[in-house]
Amino acid sequence: MWTGFHLLVVAAILSQCAQAADILVATVTFGSPWLDVAKIAEALSSRGHVVTVVAPASEKTDLMRKFPSFRFETFGDPEKPPLMKETLKTLPPIIAFSSLGALGYLEVFGNALSGIFGLCEGMLSDSRLMTRLKNGHYDVVLTYPAISCGPIVAQYLDLPLVCTLRSIPLGIDTRTSGVPTPLAYVPTMGLGLSDRMTFFQRVMNVLAYVLINAVARPVVERTYNVLARRTIGDNYTMSAALARTDVWLYQSDLMFDFPKPIMPNMVSIAGHMADKVKPLSENLETFMQSSGDAGVVIVTFGSMIAAMPAETADMLAAAFARLPQKVVWRYAGAPPPSLGSNTKTMQWVPQSDLLAHPKTKAFVSHCGYNGVSEAMYHGVPLIGMPLFGDQHDNIARVEARGMAVTLDIHSVTSEEVYQAITTVVSNPRYKEKAKYISTHLQDQPQSPMERATWWIEHVIKHGGLPHLRSRAIELPFYQYYLLDVLALIVAVITSVLLLCWKCCSLACGLCKRSRANTKHKTN
Repeated sequence: MWTGFHLLVVAAILSQCAQAADILVATVTFGSPWLDVAKIAEALSSRGHVVTVVAPASEKTDLMRKFPSFRFETFGDPEKPPLMKETLKTLPPIIAFSSLGALGYLEVFGNALSGIFGLCEGMLSDSRLMTRLKNGHYDVVLTYPAISCGPIVAQYLDLPLVCTLRSIPLGIDTRTSGVPTPLAYVPTMGLGLSDRMTFFQRVMNVLAYVLINAVARPVVERTYNVLARRTIGDNYTMSAALARTDVWLYQSDLMFDFPKPIMPNMVSIAGHMADKVKPLSENLETFMQSSGDAGVVIVTFGSMIAAMPAETADMLAAAFARLPQKVVWRYAGAPPPSLGSNTKTMQWVPQSDLLAHPKTKAFVSHCGYNGVSEAMYHGVPLIGMPLFGDQHDNIARVEARGMAVTLDIHSVTSEEVYQAITTVVSNPRYKEKAKYISTHLQDQPQSPMERATWWIEHVIKHGGLPHLRSRAIELPFYQYYLLDVLALIVAVITSVLLLCWKCCSLACGLCKRSRANTKHKTN
């Protein structure tokens, strides 16, 4: 016999099913950008939504094993891994520890773009895949737009679009969202500047911004546009696709980034990758406890750097060996000769769990965004040694907050590493600043993931949020900068001044003639 309780349970289940949406994830399916998107997709799946991921066929088996709750639409050769995946494995160590010069970096940048564009072309040129997606009746597209053509897919399918990202290096996100970028206090990405710039830093900031917008961005956008024209049609462009974005989910907040203008559809989800802190393994917990009052220093240079040059590793090992603290170092290479008995090397570490441990005193890091955000959340001071990409910007931000120091890993000595760690651990100012930031980050009305899922479901519920998009992106250049209004004002002022001058000239002429006539009559 059915009771009221059973009826309520059935009603709740039917209500959940009725509200379930079909979400299409169209982005690169490897590297940290994928993990950022996958975390949100898993949260949506746990809420009853159906998540379908567009992925290279060669990745499907591995993805199905790691993400069993997702469905998959594939493209490409099942036996041939994407070029971009191989590029992501080989390029980071080259960029981080090689002296490439300007031409070398341009070549590396070109290779990375080739991998991205190759992956996009494989997706867009698969007519059967695009037809299946067209007939799939999806409700929204979720993507990481910095290294994918997900926005173009959303434009082609005419679906609402949600973008999650840290920032697009070329500033395409700010241009296509219409948000103003005052260069006096908003640093251009990649320069490692703060919002307090000297005169020469502001000059550099402006020149970099102009160079990016005049040269780099148009080249990248044009390549996307040519690719779209060649595969799906003439009406699809990257700038128009990004301009359709209903919500931007930014993986930063005002405790990390510097205050700057934002639009109503720009939402902070900083810390969305954080999981509940889990207990350490028995061996690792024993090692942490053995540190006594001195505590532990955590060291990691990220998943993209499996090993570093032997001389660099030995230099760091020698510095760590002198510390009174124990050291947990994520290091996959052969043990350096100078490795001390206080240092435990591991191929993988539970980074967030270690940073949350009460014995942790400092964090030596390459300053990838996830590591920096975890250190901020758990209140752990940083010694930053940025390698490439946004890492220089990340450390500049936390250093400006007073919880970090920066070292150049390419020129730093073992003594300088030792002194920097000792200073950060012994000077209470760094810990106080870190705890201040941590307190603010944890004082929120809802978790970052709850905020992310709410906004995506809000987009789905209303079929898009066009009322949140700025009109700025639709205005031509002369209207946006009010050049037509300025021209009218200048024309009116010029006309008035000219009229006044003419009137004064006429009056002066009449006065002169009047005096001349009077003088003539007098004579």
